[in-house]
Amino acid sequence: MNALISRRNFLQAGTALAGGLTLANGATSAIDSPAARPFRFVHLTDIHVQPELDAERGFRQCIAHVNELRPRPDFVITGGDLVMDSLRVDKSRIEKIWKLYDDCCRDFEMPVFNTIGNHDIVGWDDGSPVTPDDMDYGKKLFADRAGKGKTYTSFDHGGWHFVLLDSIGQKPGSRNYVPLLDDEQIAWLKSDLEAVGKAKPIIFVTHVPFYTAYLTMALGPNTLPGEKSMVSNAYQLRKDLLKYNLRLVLQGHVHVRERIDYGKISYIQSGAVSGNWWKGPTLGEHPEGYSIIDVAADEFRHSFADFGWKATRV
Repeated sequence: MNALISRRNFLQAGTALAGGLTLANGATSAIDSPAARPFRFVHLTDIHVQPELDAERGFRQCIAHVNELRPRPDFVITGGDLVMDSLRVDKSRIEKIWKLYDDCCRDFEMPVFNTIGNHDIVGWDDGSPVTPDDMDYGKKLFADRAGKGKTYTSFDHGGWHFVLLDSIGQKPGSRNYVPLLDDEQIAWLKSDLEAVGKAKPIIFVTHVPFYTAYLTMALGPNTLPGEKSMVSNAYQLRKDLLKYNLRLVLQGHVHVRERIDYGKISYIQSGAVSGNWWKGPTLGEHPEGYSIIDVAADEFRHSFADFGWKATRV
């Protein structure tokens, strides 16, 4: 952090709202701030809202906790798996859980930007009753209800560039998903980053991690990553990304708290709002919560917020 920025100024600066967020398509929301300035935002991932397990009350408790933060966050970024779940249930259930998510999000007192997760996709599971000829099959429902027509996008805020990625691809010859960035998205990403240039600090948000040590920690040092545990082509992107000032990759999917610092890039897992799918802490040691990111100049500070949820007995 710049030595000229005191801790008090760093924290207080987040309360100063700017004009808005500049979206990738040129549209501007209510708080645009392309110029560099300190600010705060939060990252909520793996919400898995559902009518069961008192999950609605839990999510609303989390939202209330975010609204009460001081300094107040300028915005919220969700990290995917918003609902539980669209992959393998019928249309009536899909409508019910998405309506629940929409209703809960009206409680937020700041803008919300959503990232897609595997559980947000309709029918990408061999056991799903929703067939490929259905109008909502695949990613369309997420794009329409949570993505402003898109499954990936970017915006500028406070002198930083944010990229919300779609890390869910479809396995060839299958209805199942596989974590990857498809060719069309990679072409868009390269164009987006070229326009940003090499100086501006960048934050990526991806549902499936680029990198994680989760399985090694949970199951032992000889455990290999599973097919669905990391973005399969993140390694191929790494050298291209090093040309730019990528500073932070916010991740979800595995419901644990984790930070990997490699070179100039920090890969941070924010745990899960739902913990172990609203059944208590993940692995008994990763409680329900979310990340708070405080940004000043070209540095950031990360902290974890436990919003005090206690799981209902099951």
